[in-house]
Amino acid sequence: MDNYTLNFNQLFKTTKLFDDYLKGNLNDLFRYDFTDSGNLEKVAHEINGKHIDQHLLYKVVSDGNKKFEPSTKTLHNIELLKQPETLCVFSSQQTGILGGPMLTIYKALTAVKLSEKCQQILKRPVVPCFWMATDDHDFEEVRYANFLQRDGEITTVSYNPLNAPSNTPIAEIVMDENVNKLLESVENSLIDTEFKQQLVNVLNEFYSPGRKLSEAFAMLFYYFLGDWGIILVDPNFLGMKASFRNVYSKEILHHDKTQQLFKQRTELLLKNGYHAQVHKTGENLNLFYHSKGRRNISINGDFYHPEGTSLKFTEKELLEIVEKSPYNFSANVLLSPIVRCTAFPTLIQTVGPSELAYFAQIEPLFDFFDIPFPVIYPRLGMTIVEPHIKRILKKYELKLPQLRKELEGTVGMVIEKLFPSKSAKVMTSLQNHFNGDLEKYAKMLQKSDQEGYQHLANFKKRIDYELKHLQKKLKASNKKRHDELASQIRKTYRYTFPNNKLQERVLSPVYFANKYGPEIFQKIFEALNMDKPGHIILEL
Repeated sequence: MDNYTLNFNQLFKTTKLFDDYLKGNLNDLFRYDFTDSGNLEKVAHEINGKHIDQHLLYKVVSDGNKKFEPSTKTLHNIELLKQPETLCVFSSQQTGILGGPMLTIYKALTAVKLSEKCQQILKRPVVPCFWMATDDHDFEEVRYANFLQRDGEITTVSYNPLNAPSNTPIAEIVMDENVNKLLESVENSLIDTEFKQQLVNVLNEFYSPGRKLSEAFAMLFYYFLGDWGIILVDPNFLGMKASFRNVYSKEILHHDKTQQLFKQRTELLLKNGYHAQVHKTGENLNLFYHSKGRRNISINGDFYHPEGTSLKFTEKELLEIVEKSPYNFSANVLLSPIVRCTAFPTLIQTVGPSELAYFAQIEPLFDFFDIPFPVIYPRLGMTIVEPHIKRILKKYELKLPQLRKELEGTVGMVIEKLFPSKSAKVMTSLQNHFNGDLEKYAKMLQKSDQEGYQHLANFKKRIDYELKHLQKKLKASNKKRHDELASQIRKTYRYTFPNNKLQERVLSPVYFANKYGPEIFQKIFEALNMDKPGHIILEL
């Protein structure tokens, strides 16, 4: 097994904001240089000065995890939440069907690696946590999973419930009998391996009618990654949103201020040539209200109106609901990191390019809500190169950045290298040279030996025929080899850049677990190199 690390932007273009952050040019926007371990001590010191009820936190997380059957190591890490000196490293992702895309795995294991590193540096407990974004209501985005077939083509399976959810938080989606059709599609789509039957049995156990979609995600997550002690955190654990009350209330009371801070920061980013990930006016709170779906809360004069309903509340009434029923609310993408860092002693938050941009826009809000700003660490990415693809890459001396940049140009380059176009010229030159010599000899015979001349003419015709036939055969042979070579290179592209995207954004972990068994996740973990953030190429 070999692996090496590419810069993040060698395969796909990243944003100017992300590039500059990696270079250490944006510490004024993000407070800390993530490469400087001394900043960990600074954040830890800030967290020490804040009150977090860690016994309550332990109870909420412990009770919420019971139904997922976490590993002994995860249970141990949950116990550590009781201790006031314990810190957390967070990653987060939507709860996609069959575990979501592979980047879910890389995010979670990045948090594990970072927690181990931080624990060594700080000499205090640091536990890896994974935030399940179950308040998200984009069902269309999470109901698909993708597998590769032997030819590199993609097979997509999807969960199609009898009644499609509309604006429904993932936490509230209970699977119906149509999940059995999903499982049928999965079994038919996965290639036959020694690991297939056990994996199919596990999926049938977890994805069953009557179970919540988010619970199935959690159980599969622990099945794949439980040995690393990652703590799953769901904002919809019973009692969790009680920890968010103060943030919810302050957002309602001082929305004008949070909008002003957000607007000022966004203008600063744009002024400095960066992009704004979120474009938001002050017409809505940074909160959703849950009433037969997840509803934006618009501000109409003195009233707050959950859109799509006939409801409207005064400020006092809305604050009373927050106090009595905080589970009726959820934070939007801007406020979600705030509530997470309110409830948990968050030392590090791992991010991809989009998440980094969110933090760039909301950094001033942390001081406003009096919450320590975590170290923002770029999560590692990965492309897995399977053995047969590795052989093709090595055989033709291909590099993934080159392949990604220009597929057909790479095909042409390799063909020219292996079967140079000048070979056809050599054949033509040989034919011309041979015909020229025969022509000279024919002129000599024509004057002195008519019978010999006729034999030579007939011989020349046979030679012309054979040479043309040979040329035709060589062209056909070359075309076949060209086509086979081009097919191999295009197949390599489909395996490494399925749907013309990074592999981690498309393929399901179920695909790799089926082909290589549970040990694939150990190989991934071992390949993650925290000393050089970037996109890792793991060659199996």
